[in-house]
Formats: sequence, C-alpha cells, structure tokens
Amino acid sequence: MPQDAYTLRHLCVELNSLFSGAKVNRIVAPDNDELILTLYTGKKTERLLLSVNPGSPRIGVTDKDKEGMLTATNFCMLMRKHLLFSRIQNIELVGFDRIVKIDFLSAAEFSDQKILTVFVELMGRYSNIILTENGKVLGGNRGINMFDDGIRPLFVGKPYVFPPDNGKLLPKDQKIVEKLKQFSGEDFASFLASTIQGVALITAREIVEKFSNMYGQLRGNEQQAFEFIRDFLYSDNKNPCVIIDNDGGLDVFVYPYSNVSGNRKCFDKLYQAEEYYFLQKNSIKEFKVLKEKLSAVIKANIKKVKKKISAISTKQKDAEGLELNRIKGELLLSNIYRISKGETSCNLENYYDGTIIEVQLDKNLSVAENAEMYFKKYNKQKRTLSALKPQSEQAQAQLNYLAGLIDVVLVSKTSEELLHVSEEMENQGLLKRPKNARKKIEAEPFKHYNVSGFTVLVGRNNIENDRLLRLAHASDLWLHAKDYHSSHVIIRSGGNIVPEDVLLASAEICAYHSRLRLGGKSEIVFTERRNVKKPSGSAPGFVTYTEFKSITVHADVHEEFIKS
Repeated sequence: MPQDAYTLRHLCVELNSLFSGAKVNRIVAPDNDELILTLYTGKKTERLLLSVNPGSPRIGVTDKDKEGMLTATNFCMLMRKHLLFSRIQNIELVGFDRIVKIDFLSAAEFSDQKILTVFVELMGRYSNIILTENGKVLGGNRGINMFDDGIRPLFVGKPYVFPPDNGKLLPKDQKIVEKLKQFSGEDFASFLASTIQGVALITAREIVEKFSNMYGQLRGNEQQAFEFIRDFLYSDNKNPCVIIDNDGGLDVFVYPYSNVSGNRKCFDKLYQAEEYYFLQKNSIKEFKVLKEKLSAVIKANIKKVKKKISAISTKQKDAEGLELNRIKGELLLSNIYRISKGETSCNLENYYDGTIIEVQLDKNLSVAENAEMYFKKYNKQKRTLSALKPQSEQAQAQLNYLAGLIDVVLVSKTSEELLHVSEEMENQGLLKRPKNARKKIEAEPFKHYNVSGFTVLVGRNNIENDRLLRLAHASDLWLHAKDYHSSHVIIRSGGNIVPEDVLLASAEICAYHSRLRLGGKSEIVFTERRNVKKPSGSAPGFVTYTEFKSITVHADVHEEFIKS
C-alpha cells in the first residue's frame, strides 16, 4: 500500500476530526510493537491504534478490543502515567514526511495543565513511538538513551530530534521546477519519487499519468508540472477504497488510482478502508502460517507412518519362508532313519511337489532336534505374520487418513476451516493441545446450497463430514469422490426422486470440495444415506458404502446456488 505522506495527510485530517477533544480512558499494549488508546469522543468510545510493526507500521482506528500483555511494557506504563485522562488537542502530519504528531492536554488536578506530544514515526524498521514534553524526550517504544543506528541521538531529557533530511524537496518548494528542467531520463515516476518528499512510487505513477493526460509532455511545461504535483498532493479530493486484484492481493488507496486494476471496495473514511485492509491482510497471513504448520505436521506423520509400513513389510518378507521351514521339519522326521548325527546338511525329496530340497543341519543336534528347530522357526514366523497383519492394516488406515487430512488442508479457504482441522488433529494426538487451550470450536452451519428447491449440504472437514452423516436421513442422497478424499455432500430428498440436474450440480459441488478440482474430470459416487456406514472406532471422516452408482463431472463451486 502507498503508506506515503500523501496518504497519511488525508488520514491525519480524518483522525483529527474524529479525536480532537477526545479523552484517553485506557492504554494497552497488545504486544511490543502496538499501543491502543481507548478514547471517548463525547459521543461514543473509539480506539486509536499506534503500531510500529516493521512489516506494517500504521496509525488508525480499530474495532478490535485487544487485551494487553500480562506484564505491560515500560513504555506502556510511561504512557499511562502521563496520558491517562488527558485530551487530544491535535493530530497532524509533520511537514510532508511519514511522521504523525499527536498533542495531548494533560489532566493534572493539582498543577497547571501541560502539553505532551507523541511522535509516531512510520518508517519501516526505523518506526518508533516517542513521548515528549516541551520538546524533550520522555521515552520511546523502541528504546531511548542511545543513538538511533548512529544517525541521531535519542536521550531522555534531551530535545527530540527529527530523523535526518534525506535530501528530498517538499512538494511546495519552488526548487522542484529546476529539478524538473534537469530531468532527462525515461522513468518520470521514479524521478518524482526520488526527488519529492513523501511520495511513493505508485502515487508518482498516478501523478505522471494524470499530468500526461492534461499536458501531454513534461518538456516546456515544468512550471505547470510543479503546480500540478503540488495541487495533487494537497488536494482534499478522496474516495477511500481497497482494491483486490485477480490473485486476491489487497491494496488501499485515498481514491482508486487509474494505474491499478482490480475489484474495488469503497469506504466513507480512509481509516475504515485501512482497518479493513489490515484485517484482511492479517487474516491472509494467519491463514498461510496455519496452513503451512498443519501441512508440515501431517507430512511429518505421513513420513513416519510410511517408515513404519516399510519396516512391517520387511518383517513380513523375512517371515514368508515359514512354510518351507515347516516342510523341512516334516521331511527330517520322515527321513530320520536315513540321516546320521553329525551331518551338516542333507538333500531330501519334497513329497509335496517332487523337488529336491537342501536342508541345513546343526551337527551338534540330533535329527529330531533339528526338526524341532525348524518347527520352532515356523511357529515363530507364523506368530509374527499374525501379529504384523493388524499392524499393517492399522498403519495403512492411518496413512489413508493422513492423506485425506492433507487434502482437507490443501482445499481449505479460511482460517476457520483450518481451526476445525487443527482441533481434529489435537483430538487424534497429531498436535499437542496448548495448556491455555481455546474453548472447543462451536459447530458452524454446513455450507448450504439450494439447487432447484433441493437443499444440498457440504461438510468441509472430517468433523463436519461425520456430523453431517449423523444428521442425514436414511433416504437422503450421499455423494463422495471415488477413491479420493472429499467433502461429504448430502442432498435432502425428503423421500422424493432427485432430478438429474440437481444430482449433476451436487456432484460438481462435491468435486470442487476435493483435491480433484485441481485436475480434469472427477468420478463421484452416490447412494442413499442408509447404505453408508461408519465403522466403530474408525478415523474421522472414514465410512464404507454399498449399492452405489457413479457420475463423471467437472468441478464447479456453483456460487449461484449458495444460500447465505
């Protein structure tokens, strides 16, 4: 987003209009990089957010009532000491830089009131919140009593010093005309962004496009260009909006820039647009982090189960010779009279197929004892195979469950869906339940479709799939992707025959809510709910079904049928 001085100037005008005269009732620090001031404006309570998070520093209004850390930071305690019950006098932009100045009138009862000023510096990793009185530093969010990266001194009790000048010109500086005359490059927008203070590259491109439409070219129109740039940057015209591009990316603007395409969501106030933007951005970030975490845990467990299956398979192969050991024992007993003690091997005819078998012998044992040794090996191998069979089936079932679980994660679209998966993984012992575990996630309504008068319900994860199955009627139609993990889909039939167009649309919806939507055609099976069984003790989402038919379709979300 173009969090430049042009955008901040409009934001400060809005914040000053909203908070001028507002009383500070509460100050909390949700984390080390944020402060939230709860303010009473005389009409209602609002929250002013000051964030110096290096990735997204901002000042704005928030609806979220965040809790403070258990132990407040020293700076938060300092702000409470000086600013609680004070009133905001003014909020303004300093010059044309990314520094916001907030003046507070203290609430001293037994002494003269005084003015305290908070400077919010929104400069990426150099962002800071600094509290001053009479121009002298009282404290800072990022630490004081040091040289700020060796650039400027910040000491308690010493005068507050602005960040050093970067050599750029203020938008009202007439020297810009001379700079424009010296311009000889091709990228006019980059030239403006590097010459004029507080102008982001995307804002500079908007200026260039509008100027070109009006004057055609820069050469010979330098004075007009200067006046156009100045008037643009100090204009009060705005139409705050968030623009969402085709890839789902977000950006927020004072008004819809002509050089930025995408779907627009407009707001009355810029601070409302910014709050929406940051909420969506944080939601997307949290979704990605949670998705990566769950995927990593599932993949690690898949690797572990595959290793277990490989070990079981090796043991099974080692035990596959059990019948040969039994036959060797039988042949030794049948030929006991022909074999002398002390022999190390003998060749005997296998009376089952007529072949000759070489039998190794322990010369220290009698023939009967050697036969007993082969029978013991046979019985041990038999017990091993008997024990390995359920282990192999259990491991394979676990592998199938994990493969289905990662499919659910891959097709999940919201953090809420992933939280349900996370809860399921905690219940299955795949994730540790935190000591301060959240309350059990409440069951949400199923994804609800209305297709030609028929209700179609979709479970979006294994927990929902099991719940949907329990609530379905015996005559309802159940759909699922064949041989793949997918959402369970139920068509409420009410005992009536489901029309072909409803079945087709429901099958396409089922295909969409599975990994199959990433490919071509999908085979979807369907049968009455009465033919679907959930074995006792089986993994979440696992069922067996009989008397089914199938239909081949292309995946389609069918948004036109979604019931809000």
